[in-house]
Amino acid sequence: MNGLLTAARSKVDQAEMYWARRRRIDVLYRDYTLDRVSLDDLSSVSLRVIDDGRLGVSFGVTPDQREMIDQAKAAAAHGGRSVFDLAPAAEVADVDSFSDESSRLRSEDIVKLCEGIKELVQRRRPDISLMITARVEATTLAVETTQGACGEHRRTVTSVAFGAPVKGAGTGVYKAVSSVQPLDVPEALIEEFLEWYSWTETVSVPATGRLPVILSPEASFLFALPLCAGISGDAVARKTSPVFDRVGEIVVGDALTVRDEPLLAGSPFSRPFDDEGVPCTPRTLVEKGVLRGLLADRFSGAKLGTGSTGNGHKRELFRSGTEVPVHPWPTHLVIDPGEGTLAEMVASTENGVLLYSGMGFHSGNYPQGQFAVQGVGFHVLDGKVVGRLEGTMVAGSIYQDFLDVAVSGERREVDGLGGPVLAPYLRVGGLQVAGRP
Repeated sequence: MNGLLTAARSKVDQAEMYWARRRRIDVLYRDYTLDRVSLDDLSSVSLRVIDDGRLGVSFGVTPDQREMIDQAKAAAAHGGRSVFDLAPAAEVADVDSFSDESSRLRSEDIVKLCEGIKELVQRRRPDISLMITARVEATTLAVETTQGACGEHRRTVTSVAFGAPVKGAGTGVYKAVSSVQPLDVPEALIEEFLEWYSWTETVSVPATGRLPVILSPEASFLFALPLCAGISGDAVARKTSPVFDRVGEIVVGDALTVRDEPLLAGSPFSRPFDDEGVPCTPRTLVEKGVLRGLLADRFSGAKLGTGSTGNGHKRELFRSGTEVPVHPWPTHLVIDPGEGTLAEMVASTENGVLLYSGMGFHSGNYPQGQFAVQGVGFHVLDGKVVGRLEGTMVAGSIYQDFLDVAVSGERREVDGLGGPVLAPYLRVGGLQVAGRP
């Protein structure tokens, strides 16, 4: 047992240590020019305690800071009543998401990766303001409780994102890829970026009406986040979720199967335990449109009488990290593939929209399954992309509009708003589009 917890046992009833150590290299290019290289060694600790039935928490840099115990105990004196105990001992899976080769990468290696992307894009589009961000990160996470939970996990993530702002549009086109292993220059993704950027050079706004909408993997959050908010144990326990009593019922189209896959081999987002030390396990959340499961941390699991599902994570809509409170959240969301390709979806669309992002999502009523965003994407007419959207709003409800949905066989893992998702293209039969009057 870590010395911090050993010392805490004599002062509080229960204690939990969360300790994250990260070493990362970041490289930034602006307008085809190397702008910054940074190296960070980071350590952060949270100590959560239960004392006299109340919760308290404190934060530090390393577990050597024993004053954290008194700070957490003082916080607990004024904290809320705890309805749960901290995690007990349990066996966790062996997840391989660490690469020695990635952990040994140097800044020169990351610059070389960026230079490869720069050369391929600059040769074709020297007129755009290319931005590249690349990172290699090695993380060690330890979660331990005085109740017996004890887990340590190492992972490496190499990632690169690149793109350029669209002139006069206030938006841009960006692509990203990540891996446990060192990355090669993703030439197919570069070609996709160049094609999509070429579509932005013309503006084409559809007329207002109900139109088919294709969501790219990058825009899958428009479906995934409302779904996860609805099946969050917090919302279910409060009965504020629109599906709190609909387990076993059809909630979306039968083309959709959604899983939480925390142990997926080869993914940089896989992990064996959550941020409370509870083992993570693969679970089906939606099966062919039927709601099968919920997401619960220890608090909501106690409220529901189900116990934790291993989904207690320090993550919120726009942030994550040591000082973020634990919430029910998927570890690694996966949407099963269907059939067909994006090209086929576009070709079969007479008049519709292809979205790769949406602005203003946070202001919508997504906990109830609804969203309304300014669409960032393209107008599709007669089976072809004819230009980028401008001043176009897209709104819908996943529990109504996503009953009519088609799913591509192509998938891509994206780490964006709300966390990692392995997502295909989703073609929704009709969403409300507000474009030209």
